[in-house]
Amino acid sequence: MSIKKPIRRSRPNSSNRSRSSYARQRSNSVIIRRTRRHHYRRQQKKKLFTYIWVSSAILIFCIILAIIFIPAKENVLPVDAPQISSVLDTSSIEDSSVLQSSLISSIVDEEYQRAYETAAQIKLVNFDHPNYDDPDNLVSLDSLLSDAVTINSGANQLAEPAALALKEMFDAAEAEGITTYIVNSAYRDRATQQSFWDNRIAQDPSYGDDVYSNPVKTVPATASEHCTGLAVDILCDSVPHGTSDYKDTQEAKWLADNAYRFGFILRYPDEKQSITGVMFEPWHYRYVGKDAAADIYASGLCLEEYLASFGLPEKSSLS
Repeated sequence: MSIKKPIRRSRPNSSNRSRSSYARQRSNSVIIRRTRRHHYRRQQKKKLFTYIWVSSAILIFCIILAIIFIPAKENVLPVDAPQISSVLDTSSIEDSSVLQSSLISSIVDEEYQRAYETAAQIKLVNFDHPNYDDPDNLVSLDSLLSDAVTINSGANQLAEPAALALKEMFDAAEAEGITTYIVNSAYRDRATQQSFWDNRIAQDPSYGDDVYSNPVKTVPATASEHCTGLAVDILCDSVPHGTSDYKDTQEAKWLADNAYRFGFILRYPDEKQSITGVMFEPWHYRYVGKDAAADIYASGLCLEEYLASFGLPEKSSLS
């Protein structure tokens, strides 16, 4: 039986080590130089971050101290410095405002004065403002109005300005194809009007005792606009009598929308009966002139309200 000799393992010679091991041992090897550069860069970044953080903290701290302890400087001019500019600026602004206010006030005053003078020419006739005058400028409607307009018996006279405006209005309506108007009533003498009132009182002695609570349809001569020659009752062929269904006709609607353009107003509008003392009459139109009629139409006021806004009436008539 043979005995095996043990295999002897020798240590590797240092000369057989890998080039990488050998390179790591060299102080100027590529790996060591790369590692040192990375380490140096990390240290520089840490220092830079620390510097920025500390600087920012110091800056913020200084700003807070400045806000707390340093008072704001006032913009004070030297004692001998001229201080006129601010005064001039302020005064010029004030002068401009005053001038504008003055101009506006002047325009408003002129407009009010114009409207007041227009309103002052309107003669108010109602239960509280009786009329005792007879018109002296009546003209006939027979030869003035178009043949398309029917004129009832006894309704052929108006005061001249109202008559001319009525012709203009009917001509405009005819141009739009409306040719069925009826002049049911115009100027009415005082005796005729008073007889209507007297007959109504004979039927009911309490009639007209409180017209503002119980509006009436018939009025005495002193409260009748027909006696001034400035009022006209306008109906149409389809509704030839003064009934409530007239307001729904084409003719009544056209008048309601256009009469003001010719100087007429709906004298006794609905929902104003407690002010006028007269029941709603969609056929009764009163001539007041184009300017006043336009103002009244735009305002939605009745004649009493319109005049009261100027502290009127005054003793004046429109002729």
